[in-house]
Amino acid sequence: MAALAAAPAALSACESESNSSGQVSEASTADSAGPGLSGIKRTRRPPLPTVEPMMRVRVFRARAETPSVQIGETDQWLRVFPLASAPGTVVLRGPLQLCVESGRWSIVDKDSRRAPVENLDGLDIASLAGAGPAVHINDRLYPGSLRLVARTDQGPEAFDVINLVPLEAYLPGVVAAELFDHWHLQTRAAQAIAARSFACSEHTLFRGRRAYDVTNTARSQVYIGRIEHDDTLDAVRTTRGQVLAYDAALVPGYYSSCCGGLAARAVDVIGNHPANDIAPLAGREGEDICITVKVANWTIQRPVQVLTRRLIAYGKRRGREDLAGLATIASIEVVESNVHQRPVRYAVTDVRANRVELGAETFMRAANYEQGQGLSRPKQPLMSSYLRAVVSESTVIFKGHGLGHGAGMCQYGAEQLARSGKSHRDIMAWYYPEAEIVRAYT
Repeated sequence: MAALAAAPAALSACESESNSSGQVSEASTADSAGPGLSGIKRTRRPPLPTVEPMMRVRVFRARAETPSVQIGETDQWLRVFPLASAPGTVVLRGPLQLCVESGRWSIVDKDSRRAPVENLDGLDIASLAGAGPAVHINDRLYPGSLRLVARTDQGPEAFDVINLVPLEAYLPGVVAAELFDHWHLQTRAAQAIAARSFACSEHTLFRGRRAYDVTNTARSQVYIGRIEHDDTLDAVRTTRGQVLAYDAALVPGYYSSCCGGLAARAVDVIGNHPANDIAPLAGREGEDICITVKVANWTIQRPVQVLTRRLIAYGKRRGREDLAGLATIASIEVVESNVHQRPVRYAVTDVRANRVELGAETFMRAANYEQGQGLSRPKQPLMSSYLRAVVSESTVIFKGHGLGHGAGMCQYGAEQLARSGKSHRDIMAWYYPEAEIVRAYT
């Protein structure tokens, strides 16, 4: 359900550990300064969709460590269509093994036949049986068709596999991944509306800018392809076409696992963009109902020297000389909070009295950083940026709250509300103040 760290994107970006049970995921996080916003028209908010979008979901990244992919089931007939080059459609029997070799696609079918593709133009792959059957990628089944796009910017053999899927067929695989199987139908309906609103926003944002709209990880929202779960399918079907709207424009449906009791503002934790600077994403007032769940409160200890190395390594990676020049950390203080009293900025002071201020989400990412300086992944990553820190001579004790960035819907809180008898409309009104639910298309 919610991300722990993030990569910059235009309105949003997020990443975290996640799995199909939805234990950890998140819709979006970005540096508080919104580093990915360059080039985006900052005065515009995404419009409401008028038709069902065709989503472009990156579901596989072929890189040096995983240079090939298997597509299709055994004996499934697949149509392979080069987008811009002869010889046109080729029909092969699955499974297909695909990779890039010597500047062209290498496609080998079950019978060891090679498709005659001589360059790296995009490829579309679909079941010959039509729109109904899905296509496997390795061991996962995806509705719709697949598109392969070379990524020579990432290496001579790199490519992305993108699932082309109608939004309403995409959403069940998101809702099922983002929530526990036993959670309430009304929580699922609320999640469907939030996820649909987020997806529509990303679709508008990245159309014409890159080959995909979203990823299948918590960098966007977790997606596990075709699923069979009755409550999830019902939640998507009964809310079909419904999105969040405010002032006649779309509200990106950000959400996280658990806000820890106090809401974050999207402009603080997602990015400083007009789409985020609206009343529905400023957070509800007061303490949230999620404070009774286990992940609402946690304590993590870190050796001072290791935490210092992580901040230094992050500073070097991001070109922040102030962080890269830190000596041993002496204190970590909250220097700014939002209107709900959730911290949004910290000051780190070292033993030489050097002082560095960081946005809360940036501090969390730096504290969890794992590259360089002889570092590895923390055994206990900080789970949110809502925390207080006590620094002793050798140890930092973090007392934190929640899981994820805390903007928009709190998934654990939504489940608590649903169990108390609230409808999905009540849940959305609670987490997105002043927003309305509209049916944008049928």
